[in-house]
Amino acid sequence: MTFAAALAVLEERQETKIVLGLDRVRAHLAALGDPHLAVPAFHVAGTNGKGSTCAILSSVLTAAGYRTGLFISPHLLDIRERITVDGRKISEAEFARLMARALRADRRKRLTYFELLTSIAFQHFAAKRCDVMVLETGLGGRLDATNVVPAPLAAIVTSVDYDHQAYLGDTLASIARQKTGIFKAGRPAVRPDLPVLRRAALRGDQVVVRSPWKTVSVDWSRGRQVLRSPSGRRFALSLLGSRQGHNAAMARAALEASGLDVSEAAWARGLGAVRWPGRFHAIKLGKKTLIVDGGHNPEAARALAATWRSSPLSRKPARWILGIMKDKDTRGVLSPLAPFIKEAVLVRPPSPRALDPLELSAFVRRAAPKAHVTIERDPATAIDAWRKDKKAPRVAVCTGSLYLAGAALKAVKYK
Repeated sequence: MTFAAALAVLEERQETKIVLGLDRVRAHLAALGDPHLAVPAFHVAGTNGKGSTCAILSSVLTAAGYRTGLFISPHLLDIRERITVDGRKISEAEFARLMARALRADRRKRLTYFELLTSIAFQHFAAKRCDVMVLETGLGGRLDATNVVPAPLAAIVTSVDYDHQAYLGDTLASIARQKTGIFKAGRPAVRPDLPVLRRAALRGDQVVVRSPWKTVSVDWSRGRQVLRSPSGRRFALSLLGSRQGHNAAMARAALEASGLDVSEAAWARGLGAVRWPGRFHAIKLGKKTLIVDGGHNPEAARALAATWRSSPLSRKPARWILGIMKDKDTRGVLSPLAPFIKEAVLVRPPSPRALDPLELSAFVRRAAPKAHVTIERDPATAIDAWRKDKKAPRVAVCTGSLYLAGAALKAVKYK
């Protein structure tokens, strides 16, 4: 099988088709020799912050000398971003080989797009003889394909807010129950001190993170911030964002609870080397700056608003390039951003689930009635027009969807 053929198979399975449940995946992995049992795992769920927490865990573990597999969802530019070992993407040849093996164990074509990728990830990490793997849930937790791991080194729920209500329930309590479904009896269960999590049906040995690491200083031009841990030690983190101190605290608590040996020097190296594009990601383009942020739900939008407010960039005029999925809480996403939106360009992110820009315009006009609103054909056109327009603001913020974030990075040829 070629890499192109493997991608064609995934296209046929349709990323938007979601069928929750573990029986299909368990039976499939058993036919492959249970590769998911070969490598100890950290398992991470949460409405927001789970990707950053996974990236921090992976970077620190690699810095500590552990061969570390990382499985994330979704990808921004290349599907191979989802499956890496020590920061290196799975090769096209290996991706194709493992896809062919997965398909031979799925002759009835029962597995979904995400379940096939989960199978490839487990196979790859086992074949590479990883010391540890870090798994980000795709949706929810309890019925997510990654939840076949029976006894994680530690399981983490980073946050709980409204998102994916059609699958997880329309109350915070029901969403919390789904996410805490990754907690396993007798294993560390790391969570923030949220009332909804205290009330949820929790399993595992509870590790409650009550305080985020504090931001001491921010170097906006270099995309770094210095965090202070509860012990008073300072670490340079190569990520911006008001919520990164929370994510670092969650990662630290999970590593300490796991019992793995990670030195302070490894923490310093790992935090300084984290790469996690598309999350308050500032890209210099000549004299202009593009901020790319994949925030797509109310909690993420509140975090973006807090980071933007504290940034020196917020004191300058900005063009907001917005695109949102039609199954998202559009009002909830726009509400915290509306005070900053004076000029908005609306686009359709590259997804069949994207909200039509004309429909989005009605939401934007209600949220920010004084804003100047226009519509562009697609994200690349919107960014190109902003770059070429000498009268346009020198700052643009591209946000509302991870699909939009990926399109923006592609438009500026980010690597």
